[in-house]
Amino acid sequence: MSASNILIVGCGDIGIPLGLQLAGKGHAVWGLRRSGQLPEPITTLNADVTNAASLACLAGLRFDYVVVTLTPGEFSDQRYQAVYVEGLANVLAALNNPGAVKRLLFVSSTSVYHQGDGQWVDETSATEPGSFSGRRLLEAERIAADSIMPYCVIRFAGIYGPGRRRLIEQVKAGQGCPPSPPLMTNRIHRDDCVGFLAHLILLDSQQQAMENCYIGVDSEPVALWEVKTWIAQQLGIDSKTLDTSGTTRRNSKRCSNARLLATGYHLRYRGYQQGYGELLREEE
Repeated sequence: MSASNILIVGCGDIGIPLGLQLAGKGHAVWGLRRSGQLPEPITTLNADVTNAASLACLAGLRFDYVVVTLTPGEFSDQRYQAVYVEGLANVLAALNNPGAVKRLLFVSSTSVYHQGDGQWVDETSATEPGSFSGRRLLEAERIAADSIMPYCVIRFAGIYGPGRRRLIEQVKAGQGCPPSPPLMTNRIHRDDCVGFLAHLILLDSQQQAMENCYIGVDSEPVALWEVKTWIAQQLGIDSKTLDTSGTTRRNSKRCSNARLLATGYHLRYRGYQQGYGELLREEE
């Protein structure tokens, strides 16, 4: 792969390791975030995607690839609208010569799916989200699709890993979930999010065929009750003592990663036991 200029928008706990990995392969990487300095050799650009004027820092720069990994900062319709919908539109409008961008990669979420009752979904399944988060992400996906750039949407689910230990902390706090009806969940380790994004850039640079949408999950959809019970066992906690009364019911679905695997990407963590097991060993 020849050296490329790559912009990572929302350069945080996925963008930073992605940028370092890409820079290590000889690419020039810029990371855009609201504040703070990024580790070298990533070039830091400080701007707020919700403030179009602040994106003037992109003027004069040319990019081969643009990776958008935004986070809203709070779980509200207003912030999702401002960051994902208006923010993405602001970034695309600020790009210099967007027609020269080889691929726009937009990180979305499986919350765009409305299906429940444990059925399987894939990239061809209907998307009629009832939640504001799913609706706003779907709006942002359409903005990416309507741009003049070739694009790819990656719908991640249940990202965990370094700095993303929510389930572990919940179990430590005694929070379980009902075993029935099973609440199916889908997960992916942070390192596989990074690895798959880098893999897609490599595929595109080699002019290999790519789909416009991928679901990014591991190979083991699993009941949340099973995950929490297993974590409790590893921590030496009696799972019967966990409180099962406070779990909010969410859409229960199984997400297929067949299209992801068909690209030739090899998951580092095929299931939750590998990933959470490593996190727990590091804790010890």
